[in-house]
Amino acid sequence: MAAQQRKVLRVGVIRGGQIVEERVLPANQPVSIGTASTNTIVVPSAKLPASTQVFACRGGQYALLFAEGTQGRIEGGQGSAADLSALVSQGRAKPQGAGLAVPVREDEQGKLVLGDVTVLWQFMAPAAEAPKAVLKSNHFQSMDRLFVSVLVGSFLLHSGVYVALANTELPKEVTLEEIPERFAKVLIPDKLPKPPQAEEKKAEEVTEAKAEAKKQREEKKAAEAPEQTAERKAARAAAVAKAVQSKGILKVLGALGPSTGGGAVADVFGSGGGMGDVASALSGAGGVAVATDPGAGGGRKGGGEGGKASIGALATTGGGSVGYGAKAEVNVKVSGSVQADEAEVDSSEIDQGRLASFVRARMGLIKACYENALKRNPSLKGKVSIRFTILETGGLADISAAVNTLATPEVASCIVGTMRTWRTQFKPSGPVTVEYPFVFSPTN
Repeated sequence: MAAQQRKVLRVGVIRGGQIVEERVLPANQPVSIGTASTNTIVVPSAKLPASTQVFACRGGQYALLFAEGTQGRIEGGQGSAADLSALVSQGRAKPQGAGLAVPVREDEQGKLVLGDVTVLWQFMAPAAEAPKAVLKSNHFQSMDRLFVSVLVGSFLLHSGVYVALANTELPKEVTLEEIPERFAKVLIPDKLPKPPQAEEKKAEEVTEAKAEAKKQREEKKAAEAPEQTAERKAARAAAVAKAVQSKGILKVLGALGPSTGGGAVADVFGSGGGMGDVASALSGAGGVAVATDPGAGGGRKGGGEGGKASIGALATTGGGSVGYGAKAEVNVKVSGSVQADEAEVDSSEIDQGRLASFVRARMGLIKACYENALKRNPSLKGKVSIRFTILETGGLADISAAVNTLATPEVASCIVGTMRTWRTQFKPSGPVTVEYPFVFSPTN
């Protein structure tokens, strides 16, 4: 057999009537079979030695190896066949090591029985090698131009958006205290200024109306006779005097009483009041006129130039000096006290101590709600329990007055409105209901 062998060895293993292994082996390599993992063909759990060599290759020539007494057969390409025992008797099998060796050609095939395993072998042409892939030298020419254009455009677009977002300043975070003001601006929009043209037009209309009224009055005066003008002024002066006499304290002091015919002061104080009527009480006061009934006249008494005097120096005939007392300063400060009892919390995630510290830091707001109501009712006292829910964000929701023993709902409503703006430091896994009692009592 030539060294450059054109065919390769194909070996199949049959056990129990089934093919358990089939292998096409590389050329010019020995073949061994057994239960050990180092064999060319491994047949586990077989009645075989650990390793048995069945083919040897020297100088490109294969030789079948077997032990004496082994069953087997070799068939030639021209239809000739011979058992291994016949080859031994013919002298074709030569001793090699502990067994025998028979040279085989490429046109021969056969079988070899080893224990419960039958080995079939033959030579076959090697499979053609698959052609190697040849890559093009220019990668860019092999790429789709439309795909590359879309890819580059998408990259540039996303890069521009990223740069724009990176340079954009984030809006300032709105705190909870600023939310009501924002809602007020949305609900009550700013009043737009009136157009300048409308204001100028209105001013012109008012000016024209005043000028027209003045013109009409002047025309009416020019049409009146001097006698009519004098009568109109006299009638106006009489109407003014009558209106003044019938208004205010002059009407009360000067009116006649229904029983005695004297003034109203006499009806109030009677005979033992220390003065008879206003006229006698003020008869000695200079520069004072007394009005009786409408139509009655009064003259100014006294004369000369007036001077300044203190209120204690004033005196009247028969009435005595006018006394005055010291000014009394009244400044009563209303204050109250607020005591917070232990809260009822339905979750262990909320620490009682931290919650109490949070409420104590804002106790001044609750006290202010109570003191505002205490100004109207100084004896106001009682207990208010506020029930609320702490959300996962720390904010408060579902705030209401569970208990209110005060005589007014004003304090509870004020506390509920104040607590809506609170935000705690707690972050529970779910909503937690809390009931917080407050005891109110006045301190002065």
